[in-house]
Amino acid sequence: MKKILVTCLASALLAVSAGAHAEPQQPDDSNFNLTFAIDLDREGRITALQPQPAMDSPELMARIEDEVRGWEFSPAKLDGQPVPTRTYLRLGVRAPGLQADRARIVSATTGPAVASMKAPGYPSAALRRGEGGLVVLKLKLDTQGRVRGVAAQPGSSPNRAFTEAASAAAKNWRFLPELANGQPVAGAVMIPVCFRAESAEPQACDWQGPEGQRFTPSSVAVAIEPAARITSDLAIASN
Repeated sequence: MKKILVTCLASALLAVSAGAHAEPQQPDDSNFNLTFAIDLDREGRITALQPQPAMDSPELMARIEDEVRGWEFSPAKLDGQPVPTRTYLRLGVRAPGLQADRARIVSATTGPAVASMKAPGYPSAALRRGEGGLVVLKLKLDTQGRVRGVAAQPGSSPNRAFTEAASAAAKNWRFLPELANGQPVAGAVMIPVCFRAESAEPQACDWQGPEGQRFTPSSVAVAIEPAARITSDLAIASN
């Protein structure tokens, strides 16, 4: 079977459109995200792969699952020893017309998964002025997936109203933690939050992410030091 190209190992932006309490932008049928709960054995082999939720395109889903099952992972370690692990694999997929033979995986990350995330309100003064901006947040998570620390990172907009709105919303977000030998693991993630007024320039939301990887619009958390990692050399294309 022809492999699905992986164009980058990254993920991206929570986009907040011009509205008082706008929800994240929804992808079209060519670009979308998929989350899989993955169980790994001590050798890093996949023992269970469960989409959350399954998409309404069996042929495309089967092709993506077949590709992922060929990947190798490193499981979590306890006392220096690998243990059975549950992680969450977040994929960004490009599939024009939802055609399986044209599908490409454009991002792949492991780590905690988003359980609930309400977009921040758009600061009213910035909205009136048509201003947009980007806030990059680092979130510390406890073993229950609750946010216990929020800090804006370099590259964020100098407009404090954006930082305050994003930080206030993030305190109520919830995540599904990774599991090491059945026990939940505390973690940390980075999430870029894009405030995009109708008149704002698109480049206002550019973010050069970890290891110089550029991110594109979607709503994904990038785990910092995830318990489980992808170790396969994935096919990488430039576009």
